[in-house]
Amino acid sequence: MTEETTTTEKTTMNEGTTMPEETEMNASIERAYLRDAGKRLKALTPEQRDAVLDDVRAHFAEAADAGRSPEQAAEGLGDPATFTERVRAELGHEPGRTDRMWRILQWLATGVAVFTAMFVTYLLPDTRGDEFDEPGFEIVLLHLVPALIAVLPILVPARARRIATMAAAIVLTVVSFAVFENMYDLYFFLPSAMLTWAALIVPVIARNGRPAAGWRITAGVLTALPASLALVGGLAGSWDVTVEVVLYTVAFLLLGVLIALGKSWAGIVLAAVGVALVIESTLSPGLLVLGVWWAGGLLLTVGVSHALACARPRKTARA
Repeated sequence: MTEETTTTEKTTMNEGTTMPEETEMNASIERAYLRDAGKRLKALTPEQRDAVLDDVRAHFAEAADAGRSPEQAAEGLGDPATFTERVRAELGHEPGRTDRMWRILQWLATGVAVFTAMFVTYLLPDTRGDEFDEPGFEIVLLHLVPALIAVLPILVPARARRIATMAAAIVLTVVSFAVFENMYDLYFFLPSAMLTWAALIVPVIARNGRPAAGWRITAGVLTALPASLALVGGLAGSWDVTVEVVLYTVAFLLLGVLIALGKSWAGIVLAAVGVALVIESTLSPGLLVLGVWWAGGLLLTVGVSHALACARPRKTARA
């Protein structure tokens, strides 16, 4: 045994640990950090979580190569709670984000249902000149039922929210296509059903950050669909293909492309167009009033959903 070896062993013993023990201790610190961070990143997709944890391992390895201790490497990342909160924010997982999406969409569904009730009760009958020119109290209550159905998920406890939203979406869809004693006015409540379905689906597809490309492309296709149908109708001879129709189609095709690319502001523009169509149909109701109303509701639903799902996460304070 050499004198140098003896001196090294004495130094190690004085510190209370041997080299293998120190290595195991360092590895234990890294494992504990990875385990804690992994638990806090369960909301991410497996691919996202694995990528983040691989970056953490690389950070510890680089620290070791630079002569820094695992404790120093952990300090560089921040405690697991702070680190994972920062990661979630960067990936669009800001606290309460999906809950906020749900509330906005569900309140919007309720508001649209109330607006629809006022329209079909007091404006639409006057244009038709039928037996509902002077709506009775029963008719007013009947037209407010969809609004009561839409607001119900907001009023129930949080643990029952998802089930209540699904039930409301199904009931509103059935009501929108049901006919009670020739009351076709209920068809106008379909946009509220669309928004309720969006409140159920959008928080799920956006829980891991921006929606996948497939969802964005689908939204882009739905955006361009009404304009494309208008162009097809013109080419089929249903109406003249004017410059306005061509510009309308090109504008919506461009908007659909921007939606597919994930531009959140394009969703705001699309929602505004949807609102404009709905209001226009109430001001100038005619033979196509229901089709324009549904088109406006579709664009409103797709636009708001896209704007919420693709919005940039709010900045969070870094430790």
